[in-house]
Amino acid sequence: MKIKYYYSVASPFAYLAADRFVQLVEKYKIEVEEKPFDLVGKVFPSTGGTPVPKRHPSRLKYRLIEINRIAKKYNVAINAQPKFFPPSDPHTPAKFAIATIKTGHSLSFGKECLRYLWSLEKDIADLNVLKEICENLKIDFDKIKTLSESDEVSADYNKNSEDAIKEDVFGAPSYVLNNEIYWGQDRLEYLEDALKK
Repeated sequence: MKIKYYYSVASPFAYLAADRFVQLVEKYKIEVEEKPFDLVGKVFPSTGGTPVPKRHPSRLKYRLIEINRIAKKYNVAINAQPKFFPPSDPHTPAKFAIATIKTGHSLSFGKECLRYLWSLEKDIADLNVLKEICENLKIDFDKIKTLSESDEVSADYNKNSEDAIKEDVFGAPSYVLNNEIYWGQDRLEYLEDALKK
């Protein structure tokens, strides 16, 4: 059984779902195709999405309520208005995540980027922060940095975004199982229902 996991390294809802998703993966021994993508730059413009800073104040207000409500329910440490959101450069950490995936470190680097941004008040666009994440995960920073700057990783990043659009994915996190989309942290229970079948 295989799930395609689409997420942005800057999504608060991907962060709020990250640990629970990993638990599902371990519980059901699922194969995961991890696909960090360009949500704001590529997917939103193609699917009718609006970047957070451009949303109506009522939507922004409710978004903060939801983030805090979900965090409290699942006991996840979060700052709903972190200093470094949106990141000045979401692409570099996403490409780092892809590079780590390609070297056998699945469901780790991207998850840490989310934690650093939403809980630790760190700037994931800062190479020093990315280096700290690599060191904490016992990953060779120089190797990952070089790979992240390669044409191969850039192509994968673009393809992840194109694949998302082709599969009608429009938000993060999104999980695709048997060609069916489960969008959002609050769809994990439905995803588990499907896994039980």
